[in-house]
Amino acid sequence: MNLKYGEFDILERELEAFPSMHRVAFAAACCERLYPHYDIFLRAAREDDWDGEDLFRVALDEIWQFLAGKKVDVARFRQLYSDSDQSYPDYENVETPEAQTAAGAILNTLELCLDPTTQQTISVAKEIDETLFMYIDYLRCESEDEYLENISHEALVEIVTNHPFTVREMAKQSEDLQRLRETPTLTDEFLQWLRTSSENGGKSLLDLS
Repeated sequence: MNLKYGEFDILERELEAFPSMHRVAFAAACCERLYPHYDIFLRAAREDDWDGEDLFRVALDEIWQFLAGKKVDVARFRQLYSDSDQSYPDYENVETPEAQTAAGAILNTLELCLDPTTQQTISVAKEIDETLFMYIDYLRCESEDEYLENISHEALVEIVTNHPFTVREMAKQSEDLQRLRETPTLTDEFLQWLRTSSENGGKSLLDLS
């Protein structure tokens, strides 16, 4: 099974067969590949004298602890959601769009811990698709040869679908789904693999850090 960009019906069928915790694990791995975008935004905010806690990293770490067997405290997850939501990047700078989708994915995964539905998991995957679409379109517009070219939405989707970033990400999601399908129990060793295999040398799925 190989996922393709934007084909959420295939992902939905895969996720429907998963236990609830496996869905959370898939989403958490997606978040790890998006998180560096929020970290970039946060560093820029700190240069502007913002000194708040990185609540999205705290939230993502607690999601992994939950996957490792830590008893879920519903009130704690709701508080994490509320606190993190207040740190959502809403002021504009060059890092904001990618940071927003990273933050949105983590917020959706917090909700997923409490309500691990297929659709809630897909909402995390959609944040990845939006990130790829925005950034690859940005790269296209930055290209001197194509900056003035007016292309259709369908043509742009084709460009995004075939871009190396997208191809790599779809392959990673497909690999994660296969490994999750083959792993009935989320052992510490498997969770460590799932989490660290998304690191990309500290870079995001767009090779940003």
